[in-house]
Amino acid sequence: MRVLLIDDNPDDRVLIRRELTRHFPDLEVEEIRAELDLRRALQGGAVDLVITDFELRWTNGIEVLQRIKGRFPECPVVMFTGTGTQEIAVAAMKAGLDDYLIKAAAHYVRLPVAVEGAFGRSAARARARQRQRRFDDMLGTLGVGVFRADAEGRIREANGAMLSALGAASLDDLATLDLGTLVNAARDAKPASAVFVPRVGGGRIELRVSGGVVEEADGTRLVEGVARPTLER
Repeated sequence: MRVLLIDDNPDDRVLIRRELTRHFPDLEVEEIRAELDLRRALQGGAVDLVITDFELRWTNGIEVLQRIKGRFPECPVVMFTGTGTQEIAVAAMKAGLDDYLIKAAAHYVRLPVAVEGAFGRSAARARARQRQRRFDDMLGTLGVGVFRADAEGRIREANGAMLSALGAASLDDLATLDLGTLVNAARDAKPASAVFVPRVGGGRIELRVSGGVVEEADGTRLVEGVARPTLER
């Protein structure tokens, strides 16, 4: 298990490392002291956990969080800081932070609990993704398309059956289509409605669509839908 420990204070790094290795002897803790260290660490392969301070000489914890999530979206991040505020904590949690702890003498012993919780949530998310992939594969075998779209109507995710129905080889192909009718039909959350949708290369296809609106952990609202071809035009 590879852990990045990002903190300017050498004494704090010693205390954090001591608590981590006491409870998780198999962790490989890599200390990050400067921008160059972080850059090299992000190029060095998968990271299983990041513990970061908020106020750093060369950046701050929110920027670290964004860079970690940009490189490793599923990597859990714990912020352990003595300079944060409630506003910072809220902004960080919306950006995908797993836990937030105030750096105080009495709180060092709580850090392993936060780390264990972050590992547990990460494993739960991985299991959920695996179940979702199996479900999507099953629907694809049955010829049922599955998609997710943002508030502007752009398709963010789609299974193979959905791409095939729209004549697309990839998500990039869908950017050429006006799929507002499809997304609106799913957003209405009706049991099912038949709509005509354009296909890549021309023509339209009639899809029976159902779905609804879901809210992500960061507050983003997405439209999830399922669609099955009825009659191609």
